[in-house]
This record gives sequence, C-alpha cells and structure tokens, in this order.
Amino acid sequence: MTNFLQAQESLVKGTVKENGTGEPLPGVNVLVKGTSVGTTTDFNGEFALSVEKGTTLVFSYIGFISQEVLVENQSSLDISLEVDAEQLEEVVVTALGVERSAESLTYSTQSVSSEDLVTAKDPNLMNSLSGRVAGLQLSRSGSGAGGSVKINLRGNRSAKGDSSPLYVIDGVPMAGQGAGQPGEIENPGRDGGDGISNLNPEDIESINILKGAAASVLYGSQAANGVIMITTKKGRPGHSSLSFSSNFMAEQAYQYPEMQTKYDLNGDAVNVTGHTADDFYKTGTTWVNSISYTQGSEKSQFYASYANTTAAGVMPTNTFNKHNFSFNTTSKGLNDKLELRASANYINQKGENRPTAGAYMNPIYSSYLSSRTISHDELKNNYQTWNSSRNIYEQNYPAAVRSEIGNENPYWLLNKAQTEDIRNRFMLSGSAKYNFNEFLSLQGRANVDATQDLWERKAHATTNPINIAADPVTGLSNGGYFRDDFSNTMIYADAILNFNKTFNDLSVTALLGSSIRDENNSFQRVTSDKRSIRYTNVFTPAGLPEGMVPTETLNRRQVQSVFASATLGYKEMVYLDVAGRNDWSSTLPLDNNSYFYPSVGLTAVLNKMMTLPEVISLAKVRGNYTVLGNDAQPGVTTLQHQVDFNGNLLFADTEPAANLKPELSTSIEFGAELELFNGLLYLDANFYKTNTVNQLFRVANPTGSSGYQYSFVNAGDVENRGFELSISAMPISQGDLTWSTTLNFARNVNEIKELYTRADGTEAEFDIVTNGGNINYMQVLRKGGAIGEIWTADFARNADGTIAVGDDGLPSAAGIDPETAVKSNSNPNLIAGWTNTLKYKGFILNMVIDGKFGGQTLSLTNSYMDAEGTSKEFADAVENTGKVVVEGNEFDPLGYLRATAGRSNVTSQYLYDQTNIRLRELSVGYTFGSVGPLNDVTLSAVGRNLFFFYNAAPFDPDVVMSTGAGVQGLNFFGLPTTRSLGLNLRVNF
Repeated sequence: MTNFLQAQESLVKGTVKENGTGEPLPGVNVLVKGTSVGTTTDFNGEFALSVEKGTTLVFSYIGFISQEVLVENQSSLDISLEVDAEQLEEVVVTALGVERSAESLTYSTQSVSSEDLVTAKDPNLMNSLSGRVAGLQLSRSGSGAGGSVKINLRGNRSAKGDSSPLYVIDGVPMAGQGAGQPGEIENPGRDGGDGISNLNPEDIESINILKGAAASVLYGSQAANGVIMITTKKGRPGHSSLSFSSNFMAEQAYQYPEMQTKYDLNGDAVNVTGHTADDFYKTGTTWVNSISYTQGSEKSQFYASYANTTAAGVMPTNTFNKHNFSFNTTSKGLNDKLELRASANYINQKGENRPTAGAYMNPIYSSYLSSRTISHDELKNNYQTWNSSRNIYEQNYPAAVRSEIGNENPYWLLNKAQTEDIRNRFMLSGSAKYNFNEFLSLQGRANVDATQDLWERKAHATTNPINIAADPVTGLSNGGYFRDDFSNTMIYADAILNFNKTFNDLSVTALLGSSIRDENNSFQRVTSDKRSIRYTNVFTPAGLPEGMVPTETLNRRQVQSVFASATLGYKEMVYLDVAGRNDWSSTLPLDNNSYFYPSVGLTAVLNKMMTLPEVISLAKVRGNYTVLGNDAQPGVTTLQHQVDFNGNLLFADTEPAANLKPELSTSIEFGAELELFNGLLYLDANFYKTNTVNQLFRVANPTGSSGYQYSFVNAGDVENRGFELSISAMPISQGDLTWSTTLNFARNVNEIKELYTRADGTEAEFDIVTNGGNINYMQVLRKGGAIGEIWTADFARNADGTIAVGDDGLPSAAGIDPETAVKSNSNPNLIAGWTNTLKYKGFILNMVIDGKFGGQTLSLTNSYMDAEGTSKEFADAVENTGKVVVEGNEFDPLGYLRATAGRSNVTSQYLYDQTNIRLRELSVGYTFGSVGPLNDVTLSAVGRNLFFFYNAAPFDPDVVMSTGAGVQGLNFFGLPTTRSLGLNLRVNF
C-alpha cells in the first residue's frame, strides 16, 4: 500500500523569480529530470505540474544557472534562479553561423529581436528594420503587400550591378532573386516580390546585420554588400508549446497629389463630380494568421508552423495571398557527440493586379490624368460597352481625350487588363556535426533553394492602342498577351572543421572549410509585344501574332571556395582576427577565375587592460582591414547570340571578355564601444571607407578596332565613406516600470573616383536607365558624381546664363546633356532612427521614428498632372490673375505651367528635397498572463507609417519605382504611401 501511494502523482505549483530583484521569470523550463515531461512558467513566472513523490525537477533559463529541486511532500515551490555571469556575456551569431562573444568582435554588428519583427507586423519582415539599424537604408516598392524592399548597407558599391546584401538563414546563404525590376520608365517591369519577402516573420528568432566587409569575408563574392543573418526558431529541450497569432491591419493611401475638378485642359469651367485620388483608392485590409508548435527533449527537438497572409490592396482589384509551411528538427546521438539538423520550408503565393509605376497600362497613371470632363462614377460604372458586331465588350473612353500620352479608362485596365503572378518556393536543408571532443568538431551542411515564378497579363481587345497595334489584316485590336516564366535553383554545400580551446591566457577559435554554390536560372518570355494577338481575347501562347516566338535566357554560376579564419584572444583583453578565402568562379575567364582575399582585425577591451572609473563597464576600440572579391554576371565570357520575338537571329555585338578580372573592394573600418552604469547607457561608433575597383562596364569599341561593336572592360573606382553612431539607454528602470531607447545615426558619402577613360582620353558617362532621356530624366554614372545621380533638364539659357524667352513670351527646356543638365544626388545626407520601448507591469508601448535628411528626387507625376490639367496647381494657375516671377522674368501663370510641365520639358522644376521624419511604427499592448489553459495572452493595437512630422516633398520619397539598380530618385505614377492601423493577438498555450 505504501508503494502504491508513493507512485501517485500530486500537483505541484510554484513561482520562479530572479534572485536579488524578485522579478518573475516567464518562459523558464521546468523539466522532470531524465525525461521529456515538463512545462514552462507563464508571464507571471508561475507553473503547475503533476509529479510523483521523489521526483527531481530541473529549472533552466537562458542567462541563469540551472537549479535542481527534489519534490517530497511539497505542494508549492518558490524558486530563485541566480544570474550566470558567464552566460550573461552577449553572444552574437556571425558568419557561417559561428557564435562569438560580442566583446571579441573586430567589426560592427547590430541585432533585431523577434519581438521587434512581429510587434507591428508587416507582410515583408524587412520593413520592420526601418530605423532600427544604423547605416541600413530601406526603401520599399509601390507594389503593395508582398512587394520587394531595397536594402542598402553603407552605400551603393557596384556602379552597374546589384548593391543588395546577402541573406543567410541559419548560417546558409539564401537565393536572393527578385522578379522583374523596372529598368525602363514608361514601360516598366513588374515587382513579383524578392526572396526575403517570402519568409514568415513569426518563424524568425533574431536578425543580425553584418555591415562591414570584415564581418562577411567568409561568405565571399556573394557578400560583397554586407550580410543579413537570420536565425530561425527551433525546439528547446524540455519545452513544448502551441502558439497562435492573428494580425489584422486596415490600410489607407495618403500623400497622393491633390487634384482639381473645376477646369478642363483649356482652362474652361466644368461641372462634374468626384475625380480625385480619394475616389480611386479604397481601404485595404491584411490578415496574417500563424500557428506554431514546438516540443523537445534532451535528445531531440522540433518546430513546425503554418502562416497565411490574405490582403486586399488600396488599389481596386489588387489582392495577395501567401501560405508558409515550415518545419525543422534537431537530434543528438552517439553520446551527444553527433548533432543532426534538418529543415523544410514551402511558400506558395499569388498576387493579382499588383500596382506598377510608369505610364502604359497603369491604372494609377490613367486615373490621375483622366479628363476633367468625365465624372469618376461614369468612368467606374461605364468602363465598357457592348459591340454586337464583334460580340465583345470594348473599352468605353472617348478617343478624343486619350491623347498622345496613352491615357485609358482606369477601370478598364483594372478589370480587363489584369495581371496575375504565382510563386512556388521550396527550401530544404540538412546538417551533421560531430564533436570529437570539447574543442574540435566537424560540420557538413547542404541546402537547396528552388523557386518557380509565373506572371501573366491578359489585355482584352481595345486596350492600349499605343502599345498594342491593330491586326494588320482586319484593322481591329484583338488584345495582347504577355507571360514570363522564371525559375531559379541554388544548391549550396559546405564542410567546416572548428577548433575552440583556451591555453592558459590564450584563447584560440579557428575554422577551416570548403564550400560550393551552384545556381541555375532560366527566364522565358511569351509576348505579343506591340502587336495584336490573332484571336480576339484568346490568351494562349498558340495565339501569338504570326511569326512571333518565345525568347529564353539561361544562366548558370558556380563558385567553389576554400576559407579559413582564426581568432586569438589574450586574457579576454585583446583579440586578433585573421581570415582568408579563395574563390573559383565559373563566370570569369579561365586564367582569372581564381581570386584570394584576406581580412585582419584587432580589438582591445580597455576596461580589462587598465583601471577605469567604476561607471564604465565596457570600453572597447577596434579596427579592421579587408579585401573582398566579386565575380561577374554570367555570360560575359562567351558569345551571346539571341533570337528576337519575331524569330530573327541576332548575332552577338559584344566581344567575349577574355581578360576580365574580379571586382575588388578594399575596406578599412575603425570603431569604439562604451558601456556605462552596467548597461544603462551604451554607445557604438564606426568610421569606414570602402573602395570598389575593377567594376564591369560594357563600352563601345573604336570604329574598325574589332569585329564587335562593344566589349567588356574592368574600370572604375567607387568610394563609400561615412560614420555610424548608435546610442542605447535605459533612462527608467524602477520596479515594474522600464523605458529603453535607442538612437541610430548614419551618414554615407558615395563618390565615383574613377570611371572609364576612352582611347581618345575623354571620360565616359553611362546612362543606366532605358529611354529616360526621352522624358528629360537620366540616371548617370560619371567621374566625380555618385551612384544615384540624376540629370534633369534646365531652362534653355542665353549666353549670359539668363533664361531664354521665346517669341510667345515663355521659356523652354534645354537639352539634357553634360553641359546643360541639372545634376542632383538622390542619396540622403543622413539617415536616423529612434526606437522606444516602455513597459509597466503587463503594459508595453513600442514606438519607432525614423528620418531621412537631404538628397533630391524627381516627380514626373506632378509634372504630367500639371501638363494635363488635372492638378490643383493647374487650377491655381487658371485663377491666378498676376504673374509668375522666375529669376527676374515675369510669365503668364498658365502659360508658364504649360511650358515647363509634362514630357520632355523643364523637369528640374519638379525636383524635391527628400527630407522627411515620420512615425514609422507604434503599438500599445497588454499581456494578460495565464487565462484558463493559456500561458499568456497579449493583445495590441498597432500602427505602421502613421504620419509625417515633416515631409518636404508632396509624396513619400521612400516609395521607389524600382528596388533594383536602376530608376532611382524618381516618382512616376507609383502607388502612394499607405498608413496601417490594426490589432495583433498573440496566444501561447
């Protein structure tokens, strides 16, 4: 009977607190020793668990010393955990997933926690980095939910290539493809979302940003622009939980142009209703629901999740849906010497009618420029008419007001020229690590990242007569069909030998490894181009115009590498970093395809080397020097014959690059860290300079010099120099009330020190935007300029520099050339962010304010609207009975507006300062603690991009036309910025 009673379970309750402060500790693992049975403490540090008499409970928590308690007859336990001074030292995830103490780093990093990513959740998790990282400049596309972002770390380094950072998930590089970035103005491409936008924010544990070359040298060529390290959530020993989150956001467009409804293009009064941006945009909605389950024992753990995103944009008919499935598992064997990891992710997303910028077939363009003689309701409710002779609906929009600018009924485009894009993506990875002993281990990893994209536009008959010509036989428009198929597969594998051992006062951390990255992508385009399809409204490749064929591009890149690094530490006072990597790239000529680059860094922890005032808990200086290599784009070393849409063979006009060398970036960085009052105040300052040489340019050959019109050359020297400053403080830490705040500042100066000198000794200039000169906008590379420099047209001037006035008494535009163009820099002079977190008991408030100062941007939106008579400025000019005075000249207001606005006119008059300060993020929430079977419930009211404290431009300059390399500093009928308000519910079972 006694044995029977002893075997009975009894309920044990208790509270776990921090020793000394008495603060409750949520999330503490409470595990029955030797089993996987256990629980975790709730928000108030409380737990309840049924156990047998004589059971030993193990209490463990990151940053604290584990404690074991024998349960005899107790029904209640009060546990106090001691802080573990060794674990308290900050650990940072660095290149290749290696964990290092923050003190030992010889370069700058900044981390963002999972809470920061999901507090005011954005469908693209990278948008949550705005204002939180010094030196990180973020712009987003105007393509709505699921759209791409442009992230830049320490400036643009590549003159004509990509300056995006490398994304790394759990130590393994991720394919960073982005679909369809515009490189042309009036006929832009599309934004199908970048690779990073596919991820589920709820799956992310933390993000660590490696900004400098020294931090990313071990990743080689692909990390030339910095690295964003993403660590995902995983199972924990003795911990099981079910979590659910639901986020709803209502979205509203704002910062769009003011329109007038009083006058037609001639300035005559009209009497129509509506016809402003308020009438066109609607309230958008986004639902994001996510559920995850994690469980673990000492030997194995797993994490699984599913998330669904459903969005309806502010532009009518725009929708977006995404499904995320994620699973990872970890297990140990062979007396814990062997550790196996595996993960799988699947993403399926579908977008309909994503907004695009530009002119043709853009509903925003057509809405903003629609004739003031037609009411909004008439456009919306009567966008089509029935043609009984053709048995089809045709576009209802008067030909007389279509004009040469290609305007159409916006609601016809929304309903009868729709687009659809679908993405399927699989990411599979696995790793095995064997620990020979406590200081030596061998690790192998492999990863496959495969993406399939499909994009279609089906333009019904009578759409866009400028870009879709009538059938040459019937003289009728049958419609247009456009389809892109894109696939990308990246296979990555590495093997790394790790060594970590301390010899008396000397610590050694080293690794030796080898990797291979093989990437294949294919792109096929099926298009009717500017011709009508053969059969009315039959959208299939078989119905292309006679003689038209698909075009296809195949690219492959393989990089094989060996690398090594060593960190030597002396008495935890001085650390020396030495690293090197050699790459062999398939995109370079055989004689130059091998390139080596080294890195060296030094850190001194001054507070451990000398006696400093007690208020100083950390004083550290660091410096590093790094050379980083980069290969070329695929295909430059071979002849690239092509077949055009009409099936014609186009012989290669560019000579294969037989002597091409790798691009090289040389970086030097100095920094200092200062921590006062045991972490209540922290400062991190960095100064850097990077020069990137041997960049790839396609240049015209001198006449008669070879059988090719162009050739590739190495040239150029692009310099980025600047500083970063991050200041963190905890001004209030009294009992239940805490306030933590961080200020981030960064300034980067980009300068093209050298470009390309022609054979005749003249300096070359490169326009990297297609057809920009047709509308008096160019993005130009030149010696002494900057990547991001834009050229606009000035007034035509007399010999003495005064404005030339024509016989009509009005000015005109000068040509856009090196002598007359107005040269402006679209890069900001300074970027800043201010984050705040205020906690009181269960309440928490988060706020992010960020700003951009300086730099200029061009608005062709405002220019075209003035020219077409739809802007408020047009009505003001009609009603102005005085004169406009410009540089001492008096002009008729309406005549002046018509002379300077619109296509190919004085575009410099539409340059705006980019300076803006905004409330980027705000959330107010409360955690209720345990509610029935729930460990904790948190409900928050959240908002994103709520308002501007100051904005010099009449639009949001952070919404860009392209997140690629081209079309910068330009606003051209893109989706306006949006503010979002909503609720966020988080539940842990």
